[in-house]
Amino acid sequence: LEGSEAGGHIGHVSTIVLLQEILFNFPEVPIFVAGGIATGRMITHLTLMGAAGAQMGTRFVLAEECNAHQKFKDVFIKARSREAISTPQYSAKLPVVSVRALNNNAMDHFGELQLDLLTQLKNGSINRQDAQFKVEEYWVGSLRNAAVDGDVEHGSLMAGQSVGIVNRVQPLREILEDLVREADEGLAEVEARM
Repeated sequence: LEGSEAGGHIGHVSTIVLLQEILFNFPEVPIFVAGGIATGRMITHLTLMGAAGAQMGTRFVLAEECNAHQKFKDVFIKARSREAISTPQYSAKLPVVSVRALNNNAMDHFGELQLDLLTQLKNGSINRQDAQFKVEEYWVGSLRNAAVDGDVEHGSLMAGQSVGIVNRVQPLREILEDLVREADEGLAEVEARM
C-alpha cells in the first residue's frame, strides 16, 4: 500500500487516505505500507493500525552500504520534505505515472519531453505506446545519471517526502538499530497513554 508521499513512481492518493480505504477494510490481508515512512515510531503506529509492516526506500539511500553516488546522498541530506515534488501530467492524451523527485534540471527536462511528445502525438509522428515508452526510458536513464554517475543537476533525484527526515549517512546496522529503538519507544509511549 504505497501513498503518494513515496519516491519514484507514485499514485495520486496519500498514505493517510489509503490506510482508511484499504488497510482498515481488509484486516485479514497482510498489508505493508509505504510512502513517507522514515522512523521506527511510524512503523509502530502503522502496525498498531493493522499493517503487517512498512517499506522504506528513501531512508535506506543513506545507508553506507547503498551504492548510490555520494553526490546523490549529499543532496538527500540537504533536502527538505517539500522539495520532493511529483511530476505533472500535461494531457490525458499522454498518460504518465507521476514520479516524485527532488526538483532540478531533470524535472524541467521531463516537462519539455512531455510537451514535445504531445506535439509528436498530435502530428502523428509517434503513437501513444511509443511515447509512453520514451517517458519511461527517460526516467530510467535519468535516475542512473544521478544515482550511479553523480550528475545531480541533470539526473533524476527520485526521493520520497521523508527525505526531509533523513539527514546523515549511517551503516545499515545502525539504521536498523535506530528503527527498532524508535519502534520500542513509540510502543512504550502508546502503552503509557493507555
